[in-house]
Amino acid sequence: AVVLSNPCNPTGVVTDGKVLARISRACEKAGVWLILDNTYEYFTYNKHCPHVCLEAPHIVNIFSFSKAFGMMGWRVGYIAYHRSLRNSLLKAQDTIPICPTQISEKMALGALEAGREWVLSKLPSLVRNRDLLLEALKPLHVIGGQGAIYLFVELPEKYRNHDMKVVKWVANTHKVGLIPGSSCGAPGYVRVAFANMVGPDMQRAAARLKKAVAQLVDPKESPTF
Repeated sequence: AVVLSNPCNPTGVVTDGKVLARISRACEKAGVWLILDNTYEYFTYNKHCPHVCLEAPHIVNIFSFSKAFGMMGWRVGYIAYHRSLRNSLLKAQDTIPICPTQISEKMALGALEAGREWVLSKLPSLVRNRDLLLEALKPLHVIGGQGAIYLFVELPEKYRNHDMKVVKWVANTHKVGLIPGSSCGAPGYVRVAFANMVGPDMQRAAARLKKAVAQLVDPKESPTF
């Protein structure tokens, strides 16, 4: 199977609908499943590149309430699949000794009733957060920003093999938490999240990150590992 996260974690990239269709056709031709992770479906910031959800017998769509409705830890989601998969999925579900609690199900029902408009009302604050971080990261090459809640940042060349050490240094010296790209299969990068902080807190975090970046790119001030 081919698994694709769209919008993507960790990069924040939104896969264009035409590209997604090409991937789907390639999977169909090869006789493999295409599993689409749509967890961040509502988190798109560019009207020219919206989230696209495909439908076909070889496609399985995965959805979650965790991010869109702030229900991390409530463990509720759902899948959309071709009817030919039903019996196989029931077999898998039968062996899973856990299930959503009633309170999680009631929360999910409330989220469905609130609908997408509730989520969209929260996006402007995320856009402001993203823009603050983009400004702080300007000297570096940044991937993403079109969707999800992440930016994927390429480190200066001298640190390409030291992303974990950079993350520890930024945390200890500048009090900002990042995720090393090596934990995502992409050494030499770091993932920066722009959710869960608002107003002054995000401004302080962006200012700290800007100082860290300035130090990393300055030959006289850059740390040595």
